Amino acid sequence: MSSTVPSSDIRINARLSGADATRFQELLSSSGLPASDLLRDALREYHAVHVWAQRDPMTLLAGYIGAGEGPEDLSARYKNYLTEALEEKIPLSVHEPHDPR
Repeated sequence: MSSTVPSSDIRINARLSGADATRFQELLSSSGLPASDLLRDALREYHAVHVWAQRDPMTLLAGYIGAGEGPEDLSARYKNYLTEALEEKIPLSVHEPHDPR
Protein backbone atom coordinates (compact mmCIF):
# COMPACT_ATOMS: atom_id res chain seq x y z
CA MET A 1 0.00 0.00 0.00
CA SER A 2 1.55 3.30 -1.04
CA SER A 3 0.70 6.57 0.60
CA THR A 4 0.27 9.62 -1.53
CA VAL A 5 1.37 12.98 -0.23
CA PRO A 6 -0.96 15.91 -1.01
CA SER A 7 0.58 18.36 -3.47
CA SER A 8 0.80 21.00 -0.74
CA ASP A 9 2.94 18.73 1.47
CA ILE A 10 6.52 17.70 0.78
CA ARG A 11 8.94 15.51 2.69
CA ILE A 12 12.52 16.67 2.96
CA ASN A 13 15.56 14.56 3.80
CA ALA A 14 18.61 16.61 4.63
CA ARG A 15 22.06 15.61 5.84
CA LEU A 16 23.76 18.10 8.15
CA SER A 17 27.32 17.66 9.28
CA GLY A 18 29.93 19.53 11.24
CA ALA A 19 29.04 23.04 12.35
CA ASP A 20 25.63 22.90 10.68
CA ALA A 21 24.68 19.77 12.61
CA THR A 22 25.92 21.38 15.84
CA ARG A 23 23.92 24.56 15.19
CA PHE A 24 20.80 22.54 14.43
CA GLN A 25 21.18 20.50 17.64
CA GLU A 26 21.71 23.70 19.67
CA LEU A 27 18.56 25.22 18.18
CA LEU A 28 16.57 22.07 18.87
CA SER A 29 17.73 22.04 22.48
CA SER A 30 17.22 25.73 23.17
CA SER A 31 13.88 26.07 21.40
CA GLY A 32 12.29 22.83 22.55
CA LEU A 33 10.69 22.53 19.12
CA PRO A 34 10.47 19.35 17.08
CA ALA A 35 12.82 19.30 14.07
CA SER A 36 9.96 19.87 11.59
CA ASP A 37 8.71 22.95 13.44
CA LEU A 38 12.23 24.37 13.69
CA LEU A 39 12.76 23.89 9.95
CA ARG A 40 9.37 25.50 9.19
CA ASP A 41 10.26 28.52 11.32
CA ALA A 42 13.68 28.82 9.69
CA LEU A 43 12.14 28.58 6.22
CA ARG A 44 9.61 31.31 7.06
CA GLU A 45 12.35 33.63 8.36
CA TYR A 46 14.48 33.00 5.28
CA HIS A 47 11.49 33.64 3.01
CA ALA A 48 10.63 36.88 4.82
CA VAL A 49 14.16 38.21 4.39
CA HIS A 50 14.86 37.07 0.84
CA VAL A 51 11.51 37.08 -0.93
CA TRP A 52 9.49 39.83 0.77
CA ALA A 53 12.46 42.19 0.52
CA GLN A 54 12.33 41.93 -3.28
CA ARG A 55 8.66 42.91 -3.61
CA ASP A 56 7.57 45.91 -5.63
CA PRO A 57 7.82 49.12 -3.54
CA MET A 58 4.38 50.29 -4.69
CA THR A 59 2.89 47.04 -3.40
CA LEU A 60 4.59 47.55 -0.05
CA LEU A 61 3.30 51.14 0.21
CA ALA A 62 -0.22 50.37 -0.98
CA GLY A 63 -1.66 50.42 2.53
CA TYR A 64 -0.15 53.83 3.27
CA ILE A 65 -0.71 55.80 0.06
CA GLY A 66 -3.83 57.92 0.40
CA ALA A 67 -4.41 56.73 3.95
CA GLY A 68 -3.61 60.04 5.64
CA GLU A 69 -6.00 62.80 6.57
CA GLY A 70 -6.00 66.32 5.19
CA PRO A 71 -7.36 68.46 2.40
CA GLU A 72 -8.09 66.63 -0.84
CA ASP A 73 -5.98 69.12 -2.82
CA LEU A 74 -2.97 68.94 -0.49
CA SER A 75 -0.64 67.49 -3.11
CA ALA A 76 -1.40 70.35 -5.51
CA ARG A 77 -1.58 73.20 -2.96
CA TYR A 78 0.92 72.13 -0.30
CA LYS A 79 2.93 75.34 -0.70
CA ASN A 80 -0.16 77.47 -0.06
CA TYR A 81 -1.07 75.44 3.04
CA LEU A 82 2.50 75.66 4.33
CA THR A 83 2.64 79.43 3.75
CA GLU A 84 -0.69 79.94 5.52
CA ALA A 85 0.41 77.84 8.50
CA LEU A 86 3.70 79.70 8.78
CA GLU A 87 2.00 83.10 8.52
CA GLU A 88 -0.25 82.11 11.43
CA LYS A 89 2.82 81.32 13.50
CA ILE A 90 5.02 84.14 12.22
CA PRO A 91 2.77 87.05 11.19
CA LEU A 92 5.24 88.71 8.82
CA SER A 93 4.20 89.74 5.39
CA VAL A 94 6.48 89.03 2.46
CA HIS A 95 6.23 92.72 1.54
CA GLU A 96 7.16 94.07 4.96
CA PRO A 97 10.88 94.12 5.75
CA HIS A 98 11.83 92.50 9.02
CA ASP A 99 13.04 95.04 11.59
CA PRO A 100 15.17 93.26 14.22
CA ARG A 101 14.97 96.19 16.73
